[in-house]
Amino acid sequence: MFLKSIINDLNLQEEQNDDYEPFRRPPNFELAKNHAKANKFCNSKEIDNIDNIEYCPCCGFPIIESQLSYCCKNEELAFNGAGVPLFFEFMVFVAILLFLNFLISGLYNAMNNYEGIECQINNSVCKINYYNTYSLTNSSRYSFHLKIRKPDSILLGLDVLNILSMIIFSIYYRRHLNITATKIDEKNISISDYSIQVSNLPISSDKQEISNYFSEVKQNGTSVSKLSIVHIVLGYDIQEYYLLTKLKIENELKITSILSEQQNLSMGTQTLNFEQQLEDINSKIQQFQQNPQLFKFSGVAFITYNTSTQAKQIRQYHTQTKFQYILQKLLFFYPLGSTKTFQGKTPHVIRAPEPGDVIWENLGINPLIQFKYQILTNLGSLLILAICFGSILGISVYQDKLNQSDKKNQSTSVELSITVFGLIASFIISILNNIMGLLMKKFVFLELHSTQTEFNISFANKLGIAQFINTAIIPLLVNIVLNDQDILTQTWKDGGLISDVYLVLIMNAIFPWLFNLFDPYHFYRQYRIRKSQNQGQNCALTQREANLLFEGLPGDLSKKYATITKTLMLSFFYAQLIPLGVVISLCFIFINYWVEKYLLVYRYSKGPTIGSQLAAEMVDTYIEFAILLFSIGNCIWQSLLQVEIHFLVWIQLSLGIIQYLFPLDQIFDNFIKVEEPETQSTFEDNQTYIWDDYGKRNPVTMQTEIEQWILQISKRKTNNFSNKKILNYFNRVNKQQQNKDIELQEQVANSVISSKFLKLLMNKRQVYPLNQEFIQKLKTKTKKKHLTENHEQANYTQTINQSLQEFQI
Repeated sequence: MFLKSIINDLNLQEEQNDDYEPFRRPPNFELAKNHAKANKFCNSKEIDNIDNIEYCPCCGFPIIESQLSYCCKNEELAFNGAGVPLFFEFMVFVAILLFLNFLISGLYNAMNNYEGIECQINNSVCKINYYNTYSLTNSSRYSFHLKIRKPDSILLGLDVLNILSMIIFSIYYRRHLNITATKIDEKNISISDYSIQVSNLPISSDKQEISNYFSEVKQNGTSVSKLSIVHIVLGYDIQEYYLLTKLKIENELKITSILSEQQNLSMGTQTLNFEQQLEDINSKIQQFQQNPQLFKFSGVAFITYNTSTQAKQIRQYHTQTKFQYILQKLLFFYPLGSTKTFQGKTPHVIRAPEPGDVIWENLGINPLIQFKYQILTNLGSLLILAICFGSILGISVYQDKLNQSDKKNQSTSVELSITVFGLIASFIISILNNIMGLLMKKFVFLELHSTQTEFNISFANKLGIAQFINTAIIPLLVNIVLNDQDILTQTWKDGGLISDVYLVLIMNAIFPWLFNLFDPYHFYRQYRIRKSQNQGQNCALTQREANLLFEGLPGDLSKKYATITKTLMLSFFYAQLIPLGVVISLCFIFINYWVEKYLLVYRYSKGPTIGSQLAAEMVDTYIEFAILLFSIGNCIWQSLLQVEIHFLVWIQLSLGIIQYLFPLDQIFDNFIKVEEPETQSTFEDNQTYIWDDYGKRNPVTMQTEIEQWILQISKRKTNNFSNKKILNYFNRVNKQQQNKDIELQEQVANSVISSKFLKLLMNKRQVYPLNQEFIQKLKTKTKKKHLTENHEQANYTQTINQSLQEFQI
């Protein structure tokens, strides 16, 4: 009976695979729910019994019922790569930097400003509020009304100490980041630990030639070391196929929209045109699927070895740098005689990215084309900033007109209008930052990056710098540089620099996490899920659309990094002028930390595995730059408020420039090096727990690989289930035979060891802990039968003996 149940289970799994059609209508909502469970942010590697796991036929990932705890440690988030826990570590690091800044010099600065009376004396232009009371222009150390502008040497000295402390802490954090990433990589095994990515391969080469070349390395110039390659996945030029698939999805969405409006699935005249287009598109797609030779090799391959040591060995053997690779692609560099070449080309070998990190349609793109698009996207970013500058300038000009109005001293309505326009200006800056994020993401898509990590880094860098310029530099230019009023008047007045920056800081501390928490798209998605389920068989969604609807979106770490780094740079740039801005930003980081934790655990989908490169790049780009901005900001405020700049200000600026230009962290790393972790176990040992691989992500091989994966899992489940049944059976027999005689054992042997059972034993060839006494008695009994029974019985008993011998091997 258990063999029949195994066969039924296998047939059921095959039926599910056969029934899965991404463009079927109406969708199977159970499949959509399972797809959402398979892609939710949860650790699939801690499942106790892997044989009881069901798999999503869409993506091949295990369906998970468990849920992470909201208060889980950051280390528990590392199952999807080091990027997620390092993001939360980065927020903690930024919070510590802000706290150190305020503790060392900000607190002293704020207390001196609070004790000052400059704003009271100049109440004709300075409105007494917490904006101006705690600003540097109200410091008790300055006497602007008496034209005494003696520098506060204590504050400047504390700022020098502040910079030194932040430099030391940033070096420590880099070290901590590397160690944390190494520990996570050692704990979490993925296919990239065993794989390399090879670029600049001849497009005429095939798998066998690539395998032969990269399966050996020369040692000491003579001896050859053989390497064990598990499999090779080729990247193809799939631009035409990708565009066809994209066009097919767009047409399906249009049909879905039409069917949703008519509230039934009957195809009419409105959908006829789209159906005809789909038939043409489907025929072209089928040509690609039925004729894989139509896909041209892109020159990029992913090679997986059986050990991570072998993958590292081949990377160290092929040492062409990225710069040499780009020069060769641009035809300015030709390989030297000593360079290792493959069919006339020098391969560029790096550690392979995670499978979900690869943007397959962009593999093999010429760097010259990418460079051209990067120039265009940078120009587009400047255009967006120019629009932002014009908007803020227009509001500032109108505020100045209201300030100069005679109504200013006669009515509070004008003051209220000025305040409202200041709120509008800060609100517009927040809105423009969000719009800027959407537009820049479109621009970065045009750069044709080959991995999602490269895309995220480019997007985070562009967006972080652009938002900082829009939030910090443009208000400064509008209020100070482009205004001919006295500096104190321009900073103190309603709608001046101090009030504008305070409002921007407050808006920046509220809007990002509030918008993420109450994201309109999330609630709209929940509404669509309920609506589609209520429609039942009349639902117009395809299976693919339903899967994506139930799955949701992963968190965009690049945009989140840009928000945090922009907050850090804004706070540091204005830290001396507005010390309470650091406290406001610190509160934002604290709230944002827990909001992001909630969104990750309960709302976001898992998304592709995220490595530590993005976090490392954010530290490399922004931490030194933020410290430099702190010193530049101090220099600007001292130059505007003092007659001459104190030498301590120049020391601050020098320290900021030195730590930004010189790689201090690399100098310290030379003394204490962090080695790249190597996985001790082999790929074959861990293959069962590696859900993601390059074949299942490659659009050309995706569906076939997923079907084979699920079939392989089903067979393994069948084998394990059979083994357990056999083991349980013999355990029962062994227990019974202790109290029964030889005749009973003969009955058991004759009744159970049937032809089907023998066939199963012959196929499995497994080792089981059988009772040796029982086996010997069974052999003895069959020998007796061999002496007394006919030739057919003799052959039967001989088969039993052979089976038992194989059973013990």
